Amino acid sequence: MTTYRPPPHTYCPLCASSIPPDNPYRQECSHCGFVLYHHSNPCMGALPLDHEGKVLLGKRGIDPFYGSWNVVGGFLTYGEDPFIGLRREVKEELGVDCDILDFVTMAPDTYGPHGAALLNTYFTVRLHSIDVHPQDDVIALKWFPLDALPDDLAFESDRRALEALRTKHLYHKEG
Repeated sequence: MTTYRPPPHTYCPLCASSIPPDNPYRQECSHCGFVLYHHSNPCMGALPLDHEGKVLLGKRGIDPFYGSWNVVGGFLTYGEDPFIGLRREVKEELGVDCDILDFVTMAPDTYGPHGAALLNTYFTVRLHSIDVHPQDDVIALKWFPLDALPDDLAFESDRRALEALRTKHLYHKEG
């Protein structure tokens, strides 16, 4: 995983005075006192499972990682409720509504090799219909067995989430 260090901003977004670049995580304007905090972008990931325990993944139609497999989901909008955002992303990418079931994991990542820092939260979901079609920034959809996932997964956080899902799924099978 690539560690993200946000580029310091040169000017204060409130008063346009120059701000020191010495702390890439917290920049304080000496003129107006505004503090600019750099933090991870919140993202939500949906892990739809079918009756056989296969997970639905989407093939990315955008960069970074165009053409790689990806968990359904994406960025929350400013101030958006995470569960509303997760349902919105499922609807945007699959064209169907869903019920949110169980928390799987949280994982940090970056949006591409040198992109913005992310904090991804993953949940299993039940789709209201299996009649799904790739939409928005997804160019293909495919159901994968948890023990036969594609090698070309876009994000390290997706790999970790799918491994956590596989481990939970095996635990429930044996338990």
